[in-house]
Amino acid sequence: MTGLELITTQSNISLPELTAQIQKDLNLSGIDTKHFDHVDSGEDLIEKLSNFIQDILTYHPADFDRFMYRVDVPEKDFSKLLSTDLQLLVEQIVYLVLKREIQKILFRKQFGQ
Repeated sequence: MTGLELITTQSNISLPELTAQIQKDLNLSGIDTKHFDHVDSGEDLIEKLSNFIQDILTYHPADFDRFMYRVDVPEKDFSKLLSTDLQLLVEQIVYLVLKREIQKILFRKQFGQ
């Protein structure tokens, strides 16, 4: 399953909710959220998140570590990523981030704020 498929199969989560959750975790990580101010579609979110992940993974590893810690991607899932192809690695990380952010929203809806 791709990140876009993951987004589109979640009928009870809106794109603004998902974008807001990503922005919240970025803010709590001390990272600027301006890249996600205007998200128009699932494809747009995937593209922006992919570009953001590639940038911080390449140029700001400390930000990447803080963001991944804040998102709380399970270490067992993250440790399975072994790709040496940067583009494939970024796609896999984006999928894991989206999956975890969706879980957070669903848990909050199910169990209250």
